[in-house]
Amino acid sequence: MNTLPRTAWLLGYGGVLPFLILTLMVWLDKSLPLGTLVNTIGWLLSYAAIILSFMGAVSWGVALGMDTRLRQREEANELLIYSVLPALLAWATLLLPSASWALWSMSLLVVLAYFADQRLIFPRVNADYARLRLQLTAAVALLLLLAGFGV
Repeated sequence: MNTLPRTAWLLGYGGVLPFLILTLMVWLDKSLPLGTLVNTIGWLLSYAAIILSFMGAVSWGVALGMDTRLRQREEANELLIYSVLPALLAWATLLLPSASWALWSMSLLVVLAYFADQRLIFPRVNADYARLRLQLTAAVALLLLLAGFGV
């Protein structure tokens, strides 16, 4: 199988930068321009929810792109049903009353999404994608955990 394009690696690592910057701002007790620390945490949680939605959407894309090659129609349905779960769970996490618990929960969801993708997506896509996702998952989960402890 071909290697993952360099652009995918750059965009993946670039997507970690907001997690890093916002986590540092939480730890340094800094707010965004024209904002408060609460807004910084909100931005971090919102960004995590958006990324989790994107991670779920990958399953949707795999199901649509490989539908004719899947062994059974149930496989496509499994991918499509799973694809909405990260977004729904991330949205529910935004409703938690504690910022720390919300950040820790987002971290857990990122890790759980990786394991779900390990079973559902990685066998069907480029092996480099699994390697990239492992690295991104580790970085993002750690940053969200740290932010939760910094609140």
